[in-house]
Amino acid sequence: MQSLSLIEIFTLDQPLESINILNTTRYFYDFPGYQLIVDQFDNAACAFLRIKPGENVKLTCQQNHSFQNCIAGGFLGISTSVKNPLWLVDLPKQRLINSDQTIKSEIPITLSGLSWHEKDGFSIEISCPQDSVIDIIIWQFAETFAVNDIITLSPIEAQGYFLWGSHGCISKPADLYRHVIYGAVYDLRYSWPHHKKCFSENEAHALYTVFSGLEKTTGKALYRHFQQQLVLSLIQRQADDGGWYHGMWTDSSECHYRLHASGVHLLMDEYQRTGCPQVKAALQKAVAFLSKTTDRLDCGVWFLHDSLELSEQSMHSGPFRWIANKTLGKSVSNMLVLNTHLDTTIAINRYIQLTDDKQYVDLIASALKSTRAVLSLKPANWLYKPLFWAIGLTMLPTQIAVQLPLPLRALKRIAAEYLIKKLPDIKARFPRLVMPNGYIDRELSLRTWAIDYQTINLMDLARYAKAFPDEFDETILDEGLKFTHDSGLIKRYRELSTGKQYSVGFWAEALYYRCLCKPNIKYRQWLAEAMLECHDLNFGIPPSLLGNNGEAIDFDDRSKPLQLGNPELLLANLSMGSKLEYIVVNTSFDHSITACWINEPNAAIKWLDFNASEFDKNNFIIPARQWVIGKNFSDNPEIIGQ
Repeated sequence: MQSLSLIEIFTLDQPLESINILNTTRYFYDFPGYQLIVDQFDNAACAFLRIKPGENVKLTCQQNHSFQNCIAGGFLGISTSVKNPLWLVDLPKQRLINSDQTIKSEIPITLSGLSWHEKDGFSIEISCPQDSVIDIIIWQFAETFAVNDIITLSPIEAQGYFLWGSHGCISKPADLYRHVIYGAVYDLRYSWPHHKKCFSENEAHALYTVFSGLEKTTGKALYRHFQQQLVLSLIQRQADDGGWYHGMWTDSSECHYRLHASGVHLLMDEYQRTGCPQVKAALQKAVAFLSKTTDRLDCGVWFLHDSLELSEQSMHSGPFRWIANKTLGKSVSNMLVLNTHLDTTIAINRYIQLTDDKQYVDLIASALKSTRAVLSLKPANWLYKPLFWAIGLTMLPTQIAVQLPLPLRALKRIAAEYLIKKLPDIKARFPRLVMPNGYIDRELSLRTWAIDYQTINLMDLARYAKAFPDEFDETILDEGLKFTHDSGLIKRYRELSTGKQYSVGFWAEALYYRCLCKPNIKYRQWLAEAMLECHDLNFGIPPSLLGNNGEAIDFDDRSKPLQLGNPELLLANLSMGSKLEYIVVNTSFDHSITACWINEPNAAIKWLDFNASEFDKNNFIIPARQWVIGKNFSDNPEIIGQ
């Protein structure tokens, strides 16, 4: 049995290799019984220990540590003899790993052979099965690290945050390590159809955005370390061709370009902050890769959704049924997926603006042209208007649907059981994504029905409208938002299967971006309602509402967020530069709440209540399930009241 000191793993020499960004280095080690990754920060270090299959290892700690449950998650070990606390973020996990490093299963292990010595520390024996690995994550803090950062959490740190990839929620610092596993970032979910946990840059980007916001709000160094760790994890996993590969739908590690674009955004967030040359090099490779993920339409370039769309043969290897067509001159295998095309266009354009690299300017101009053409497709209104009037009945929440007259209930059933199934064939003959009632379909050619993607499409169109003002008919976006709000679709999502209820998180993100671009009070009201819905469903608050999404707000234009001491009150930060704007929502069902500010709001902020009446900021009491808005600038009163 090999013996391994938990203290000495942080001071090992002669790593196999290393990668670094500003102020942080990741070291890699490989020993007969285990592998090790160590991230070294200026005042802390984090070790990812992986015990190899079939190996027995004794973990030792020569100093006596007193371990206690930690509010940040896991266990904090304090020693009376040394001033370097240890943080065991979770109990060891046993994992069954595929050859492509995706995860087939994971379970906590039962510790055995535990020996505790009052003066000489402790030891733990761990035996690893022949077919699995065992992972352990532990931090060591320097004397200069403020340990109070992980033994106390303010309400904003514990309120929960919605993740764009898995649609899960993190509510404490240690939750990061449900995603960061042996130095790589994974989705929480076991992906259909092969039931395996796969890599996800989408998840990494959401986590980075959350921790960026929490760092700005609290000033805690740990959240900056988390961001750097996510950056290292992406750089480590980047392939030589610049891509990140996932293998969700096949066992051939296909690339999902939506996830890759999120990796590009994360690297841009970091590069915008630090100008780190290593980050820039990884970013350049990632954008060069993404720029080639295209199909040529008659009207311009279209960015693909995943690498299976590169050929008909690859598409047949995937899990979906699809319809072959050549709408707008596209390749047969191009499904014309809207959200990934929008996201990739936004990402590459942002890269051009950030780096002044002009080589992709014509590519983006072509992509903008194709977007306008696809969104403008409006054939067969005579068919689509009654069709989506009927399909719209299936989007009603049950409490409204049961009150329909009998003939309409019968039509609703026909729409659900027949018309929706015929829709892919109808779209193949009369191609369009934007429907007359405000619904926006996800793609053109798959035999699927993705009602949950309505809010994702709205979020991406709202992002697109901010990135490219006046480049498309924005009434498409505003009518889509209105339909989604007025139809009751948000309430309908509650009634879907558990895996489809997440849409409200993207609804709130869409409204955040629309609020940045439009002063209309209705969008603020809808955002407040969406925050309540997210809270009630335990999804957490979308990351952008912290006001530190690098795509939406440049790093130098971010204001220090307000912070409340009330766990019942949620806050959305809509500020941009010197323009401060906040929404505060009371989630309590039956109690008015008096705001307890951890940092006092700017005195120039004028507060309005949910009726747009002046609010008494000296008596800051918010009624149950209501909200207030505060800002230090004026809008056109004719617009704000609409």
